[in-house]
Amino acid sequence: MNNFYKNELIRREGRIKQYVFITSTIIALGSIPDLILGVYPAVICIGILSPILLAAYYFNKKRTDVAGTLLLLYITCSIFISNMFYGMEANNSYYYIAEYIMLLLVIDTRNKFYLIINHVHIGFSILAAQFLNFYNYKLFVTENDAIMIMGNVNIVLAVIASMYLFYTYVEENIAKENYLILMHKRINTKNKVIENAQVNLETFIYRASHNLQGPIRSIMGLYNISILEHNSEKLKELIQLVNESAIKLDEELSITSQIFKINQHIITLEPVNLYQFAADYYKTSDIEIVEKNLSVYNTLADVTLLTEGMNNLYSIFKKLRLTPHTKPQLTLNITGVIFSFTITFEAIQLDDKYLSVFFAPYQKDLSYLYNLTSEPYICRRIMDKLHGDISIHKMDNNYLSFTVASQLI
Repeated sequence: MNNFYKNELIRREGRIKQYVFITSTIIALGSIPDLILGVYPAVICIGILSPILLAAYYFNKKRTDVAGTLLLLYITCSIFISNMFYGMEANNSYYYIAEYIMLLLVIDTRNKFYLIINHVHIGFSILAAQFLNFYNYKLFVTENDAIMIMGNVNIVLAVIASMYLFYTYVEENIAKENYLILMHKRINTKNKVIENAQVNLETFIYRASHNLQGPIRSIMGLYNISILEHNSEKLKELIQLVNESAIKLDEELSITSQIFKINQHIITLEPVNLYQFAADYYKTSDIEIVEKNLSVYNTLADVTLLTEGMNNLYSIFKKLRLTPHTKPQLTLNITGVIFSFTITFEAIQLDDKYLSVFFAPYQKDLSYLYNLTSEPYICRRIMDKLHGDISIHKMDNNYLSFTVASQLI
């Protein structure tokens, strides 16, 4: 939401700057009948107030609401001066419609103080004009034909200004609505990612505790047997079994420790070139890239998590590659603000039923058939932590493709 209000502030600054010039143009066009009729005091009075318009332009970058208030105050004073000279017959009051629309465009509606201030001076101007009209007070008496021409000119200018401002107001609200819809979709997407990560994490905790119980109970059982056993050869066999159970226990604890460290890791961003990072890790420059300008791969990233993720991805590659001599094909691509890194290689036969659950925690079949204990799930946790994604695709001729995607910062 901070970006939303920041963008809105930038838009208001641009609008105020634009409306200063539009107001100057309309005032200049509206002053032509005054000059033709020789009503120079009206033009002089409005001209004397022009520093208010210059002040609005000056304060635009520093105090946007102050700049918007000064702009509206100048318009209010100009309309009121015209009403004093010609009365309501000149139709100057139609400009109040455009001014109220402009109020919604140049003043932050969250700032009640400036909203009240502007409503007060506009409302007071309208009431004062009605009061003067009630007593038929005007400083300059014009002929009916002249006042009719002036009134028609003011109506046309006021209608054009109102239509333009109303169109801008509608356009701005549509842009805000689209932005909020986009943010809502992003929030829903992130919520789903968080929910999936939570489910996977709960599954991991449950299965980790279950998997830890096996080696522990095995060690406890073997210890109880060893107390009753006096044969040295059998004791050696029992010690060997205890050692195997201890190794399994150590593996399970190591996996749990890795996941814990990833979950507790505090993201630390630092400059990194993704192309150079991949080239250094795989010790090759043979990386397929769409964008030849390597500077576009500069970003901010957590190098620790990137390295940990790459280690586990490389471990998956080594366990699934067809032969020890199989080399991966590396591809780095950027689409907008999304970068993707793909590793493709000729792999051993992988059943299609494992593709949808490949990155889920504790897949016993994957662990048993392919010796993949925790690497896929660790890759998933790292990408969740980096607000990215990882996917697996099976291609023709037993080729596997792993794609990591995330947003550039």
